[in-house]
Amino acid sequence: MTASMTRTQTYPRSLNPDVDRDRPTLKARAVALARRSWRTYWERRARRATVLILCSLDARTLHDIGINPSEIQSCVYSRSGDQLRRYNETWPWRSR
Repeated sequence: MTASMTRTQTYPRSLNPDVDRDRPTLKARAVALARRSWRTYWERRARRATVLILCSLDARTLHDIGINPSEIQSCVYSRSGDQLRRYNETWPWRSR
C-alpha cells in the first residue's frame, strides 16, 4: 500500500461504536416508561376526582360555572377544542 491509499476500518453494524450513541439505554427507557405511567395514573385520578366533585354540586352551582349536569364527563374527559370550558390539568388547584 502506498501513503495515498489508506485503509479505513469497517465494523459490522452491531459492533460499530458510532452507531446508536444517541439511542437511550435500556435503563433510561425503563425510567421514562415508569415516569410516564406514574404521570398517567395521577392524571387519571385527578380527572376522576374532578368528576366526583362536579357530580356533588347541585344544578344551580353547575349552571353558575357554565356546565350542564349532563356535560360533566364530557367536559372533564374531552380533549377536543370545541368546548369553551374543559378540564385543565395545569390549573392551580392547591392554595398556596
